[in-house]
Amino acid sequence: MKSGKTWIALMLALVFATLPLVAMAEGGVAVTIGQVSEVANLNPTLYPRTPDSNVQCLIFDGLIKPQPDLSFGPSLAESWDVSEDGTLYTFHLGKNITWHDGQPFTAADVVFTFTSLADPTYVGGAESRVDSIVGAADYRAGTATSVSGIQAVDDYTVTFQLASANAAFLAQLNIPVLPKHLLGDIAPGEWDKADFNRNPIGTGKYKFVEWKSGQYISLAKNPDYFGEQPSIDTITYRFGDQTTLTAALINGEIDVVESIEPSEAELLAGMGTATAFTYPTLNMYYIGLNQLNANLKDLKVRQAMSYALDKATIVSTVFGDFAFATDDIFPENHWSHSTDVTAYPYDPAKAESLLQEAGYTKNAAGIYEKDGAPLHLIYDMVTKGQAQADMAQLIQQYFKAVGIDMEIREQDFATLAFTRLLPQDANGQTRAVTADDFDMFTLGFGVEVDPDEYRNYFVSGATPPNGMNFISYNSPTVDALFAKSLTLTTLEEREACYHEIAAAISNDIPWIPLYGNLSVAGVSNKVQNFAADFRGITYQIEKWTIQ
Repeated sequence: MKSGKTWIALMLALVFATLPLVAMAEGGVAVTIGQVSEVANLNPTLYPRTPDSNVQCLIFDGLIKPQPDLSFGPSLAESWDVSEDGTLYTFHLGKNITWHDGQPFTAADVVFTFTSLADPTYVGGAESRVDSIVGAADYRAGTATSVSGIQAVDDYTVTFQLASANAAFLAQLNIPVLPKHLLGDIAPGEWDKADFNRNPIGTGKYKFVEWKSGQYISLAKNPDYFGEQPSIDTITYRFGDQTTLTAALINGEIDVVESIEPSEAELLAGMGTATAFTYPTLNMYYIGLNQLNANLKDLKVRQAMSYALDKATIVSTVFGDFAFATDDIFPENHWSHSTDVTAYPYDPAKAESLLQEAGYTKNAAGIYEKDGAPLHLIYDMVTKGQAQADMAQLIQQYFKAVGIDMEIREQDFATLAFTRLLPQDANGQTRAVTADDFDMFTLGFGVEVDPDEYRNYFVSGATPPNGMNFISYNSPTVDALFAKSLTLTTLEEREACYHEIAAAISNDIPWIPLYGNLSVAGVSNKVQNFAADFRGITYQIEKWTIQ
């Protein structure tokens, strides 16, 4: 959809764009990347989002690295072995790797990182990654002083002993390793207050230089990087609103915009200085429904909401050819995706019938109510461009047409995440979600590689502060299926199990799946060999060159 407001605003921004030019490093090559959402923090174990990961992946490395074909390749670990019964993983680390401050990287850093995820005080969203390791539960419970299943054999060899075979274990290890010498004396529960979050030290291809809040983060190439060296010497991430960033791209003031509005892709082609680069994702967007809410805990209400939405029209109107409606929580281009799920085709009459069956009656204002209370729901969304705002307004109109009163509440991501979905107590610690924290929200979910990542959002034991099941979904069937999925060893068996999970969740509808999308980055014609994939725009930055 070409929004008139967006078009006019962009044309004005082209005339009045004021983003300062980034000076090229003397004798080097500089790139500026525009991003709407500012980075929350640079510790990759603290609820990382895509905007955070885009920068973190340049500063840090993991033991392994996901590949575009969904396999894993070496990174800090040069190779690894798995025992015949699938319970012992041995990683052989690269030698002569150093942290950005010159300290050597060793097995102690690996043991420290993964032990910290099982620490009783750790709250950062990655707790479930170590659940299958022997001794992790005891350490988290405070009955052990270490995780017995994580051992440094020597400075360059680490072993992980699992209680039983876990088909998703490699994917669970896909998290950056942290420096023990800088964080080892800080309880993981206090990491969110550490200076490290804004002054990180990693092993990655770029070193952190400066972070000016609300404006930019700058990085410089690491000349001692153990892997393939990029040709770009300095990277600056600039933060701003969508219209200004796109205008600055067209004017040549920045080189890449991480995500552009679909309506702006055609404009770029007409300007001749930049192009829209489209690439597939492993994303899907959804409406999350708080199962503690008095209205939303009723399955008939959730069903009615699903039937009320003409998803195909919403998606085509807002995103055109850059998105597609979906009924499954798993991304359509991932092996876990299933077409055998309960779909809720647009049927407003059925939606109203279900509300009536649930005991609601329509008042004089045309809104359904129960026990004198109108069916009023607050829809929380992140302020992120015209497309998301247009989508929220269409959802609001469809709900109103069947007698559901929806209020739109916009906020930045940090407010949504840490005030509503992961609320904090008076001491700044994550607490349990209540019915009053939120009604419903829209976010995207992106699979890194393995669909086990969904477990932390749906199993009953992962409600905050123990995970990211913000919606307080509780299904013994789904809990058992996620547990079963880890015991399966063939792709065919795992695929069938995840199809069962998808079917069960589609019946319960704690999430209303909306759409999957193609990502669209804006890229200056100066940037040659630009490459991006489902992992994000900077995972292949070593391929980029500047004309």
